[in-house]
Amino acid sequence: MDSITQATLGAAVGHAVLGKKMGNKAILVGAIAGTIPDLDVLSRLFLEHEIYGLVYHRGISHSILFTVLAAPLLGWLSLKYYETGWNKNLYVQKSLAFWWGLLYFLLFTGFCFASYYSQSLTIIFLTMPIAWGAIYLFKSLRSSIKNHKKVTYKISFKSWAFMYFMAFLTHWLIDACTAYGTQIFEPFSNYRVAFNNISIVDPLYTLPMFLCLIIVLFVKTTKRKMLWNYLGITVSTLYMASTFYNKSIVNNIIEQNLKDQAIEYEEFITSPTIFNTILWQTTVRAKDAYYYSTYSLFDTSPKVNFIKLPKNHDLIEKYNGEKLLDILIWFANGYYNISEYENGVLMFNNLRFGMFDLPKGESLPIKDRYIFRFKIFEKDGVFQVEENRGTQNLSLSKMMKKHWLRIWGKQ
Repeated sequence: MDSITQATLGAAVGHAVLGKKMGNKAILVGAIAGTIPDLDVLSRLFLEHEIYGLVYHRGISHSILFTVLAAPLLGWLSLKYYETGWNKNLYVQKSLAFWWGLLYFLLFTGFCFASYYSQSLTIIFLTMPIAWGAIYLFKSLRSSIKNHKKVTYKISFKSWAFMYFMAFLTHWLIDACTAYGTQIFEPFSNYRVAFNNISIVDPLYTLPMFLCLIIVLFVKTTKRKMLWNYLGITVSTLYMASTFYNKSIVNNIIEQNLKDQAIEYEEFITSPTIFNTILWQTTVRAKDAYYYSTYSLFDTSPKVNFIKLPKNHDLIEKYNGEKLLDILIWFANGYYNISEYENGVLMFNNLRFGMFDLPKGESLPIKDRYIFRFKIFEKDGVFQVEENRGTQNLSLSKMMKKHWLRIWGKQ
């Protein structure tokens, strides 16, 4: 899921494990631990092609092996950090304040620019936890610097290791619930586990933990702090569980519609659209085509109107064996088609992520509505792949408005 959610979940886990011994600082420690697996995105700085990022992101750092091996290692390092007195070193504290402050500043400004250019109230809303995190981090580190000689914690190696283990475990567990999937069996298998039951960004999952953590900061007694934190974790977990129930309802409706409409199919996938678990999208794989549709739990009719999508897999047969193409096919997990344009350019469309739901008045051909697509072409006789989101001619604010209405069952 998104980095804000992972940091929030990590913070809640950190406080649950270490809160009695570290107090509010356990929130900061947990937030850092919860974001560690996503540092794999830095690997893209060293890749010869951006497509390899699909392989390395949510790879080894999100695996069972990493969780088992890295947790005790980082637990031991954290133990030594306090035993050797590094936590009382003013230079170390100032360095941490600078680098983590810079990270939050870059995140905050990035979301601000995204909000400005997209004019999306949803993205503007997401800047709030970033701003809060930056303020809290600044105050926490300033306090640590001011009292750096007084900070002392008696935490065992077992507690440190368990905190990291739970932070990493919960990180890849909720990532595996998204359509993107997670390679939890690396390096033994690159199979992506994807339950497709929650969007990569869902405020209803994040907010209960986030709000309860804010309350934790102001509650005085340790008992009440722990109670509020567990309340946030419980509510968010129950919401996550409800997404599986919603998915089962949608799956039953899709199966019934496929039967009623006499569509012979091999399999289908369903996943919630962005920011909610009410409006779901489905992609059905048949022998000669795909079928796509959306269904809201607030739709008044159980009938689903499918859009038939051609496969066109034959258009890329001449590129069989190309490594970049193999990665795209692997990532699509059998759900992709090819669009052809007049200039001979081919577009690889990953159907697992659905299509743009355009507002009235917007005219865009079906083949240009795919959310996750890649341009395939040859340059100087060399096979090339280039990501192409194709949103430059679309109004994101209008699309979000249409998306909101569609969630509530309005066409």
